[in-house]
Amino acid sequence: MAAGLITLTAGCGLVGDAGSAPAPSPEPTPPFTAQTVADEIAGFARAGGLPEGDTSASGPAKGDWRTCVAPWTGDAPAAGAADAFDATVTRLRQHDWEIVSSHAEQDVTYRTLSKRGWMLYARYHDGDGSGTVRTVSLNAVEDSCRLPGKIRGDYEDPV
Repeated sequence: MAAGLITLTAGCGLVGDAGSAPAPSPEPTPPFTAQTVADEIAGFARAGGLPEGDTSASGPAKGDWRTCVAPWTGDAPAAGAADAFDATVTRLRQHDWEIVSSHAEQDVTYRTLSKRGWMLYARYHDGDGSGTVRTVSLNAVEDSCRLPGKIRGDYEDPV
């Protein structure tokens, strides 16, 4: 009588073994610094149709508060200023800035947005409707920033 040989093979874990390969680690989120915020604001303002703006933190108060703000102010031609302001806010929203509040008082339109520990106070000043330019400001303030009372109104939403 002939004896049969039976061969068994065990799986090596290459097929269907979910635990065999580690998942790739997620990309680290880069820091969201004042410079990063300032660059975003300037880039989206330009892409929205606004001219180059002033990014200096002017004001009478001295101190560390200047390191936790990202200011942008510019004068746009009256003919397209409102549309450029709206286009800039739209671009910001498309890049994860979330609307916190939106309102208008007299001749000023306010939009407040937030992203990763920052508040962005966007304002469009229509003036009295005359003249050839309109002022737009896009001022971001880090949540932990303590603004001096003398300049707080220049940055924050009055509501």
